[in-house]
This record gives sequence, structure tokens and C-alpha cells, in this order.
Amino acid sequence: MSETRTTTDRSPIPVRTAAFAAALGAWILWSGVFLTGSGPIIINNVLAGAAIAAFAAYTAGWPDGGPLPSVAAPALAALLGLWVLAAPFVLEVTADRLLWSNVIAGALVAILAGGSIYGSWQLTQARASGA
Repeated sequence: MSETRTTTDRSPIPVRTAAFAAALGAWILWSGVFLTGSGPIIINNVLAGAAIAAFAAYTAGWPDGGPLPSVAAPALAALLGLWVLAAPFVLEVTADRLLWSNVIAGALVAILAGGSIYGSWQLTQARASGA
């Protein structure tokens, strides 16, 4: 007996956006080394990048592409992405490459984590309405 699935049963959107955010978290983790930064931004990027990668990887690893069990992990990744975006200005980074790397990567993480939350919310709504 074959089982058919509708698009509301399984969606790759929350998983894929979270996976891209996890990859960006890994980039943030190592960006201070690759872009030869100095000062507190290095420690900030290591800690924030590791946390983003962990939260986003947890979200991406959720089985079946269904709605997420909680929005806590992708929400924390989004907040950390916003912090990574703001950190070069708060910590007064002078290296242009590292500053723009943080701004772009932080914005992308926030957008992707938000997309993951939104995709999961859509699946939850579709399942609740019985579509």
C-alpha cells in the first residue's frame, strides 16, 4: 500500500533555511581568523557563531520537515544574527572586511531563521485547518 503525501505534510522550507543559517554560523565562528580581525570581536564571533550553528543545526535536524517543536531555537538564532550584525558597531571594529562580513552574515542569519519560523508556522496552520 503506497502512502501519498501532500505538500502540507512535508515542507523543506524550515529545514533548508535553518541549514543555511547553520552554515553561516560556522562562517561567523571562523571569520575572525580568516579575515584577520583583532580584539573582542574575535571572541564574540566564536561564541555567537558557535551558538548560531548549534541552534540552526538543531532546527535543520528536525525530522520529516514538519513544523518545529518550538520556535525557541530558530528565534535564538535570529536574535544572535541581529547581534552579529550590530556587534562591529558596538565593539568598534576597524577592519572593513570583518565589519561587512558580520553585517551581511548577521542579516542573512536573521532572515533565514525568520524564514524557518515562518515556514514552520505555515505548516502548523495548514495542519490545523486540515488542508
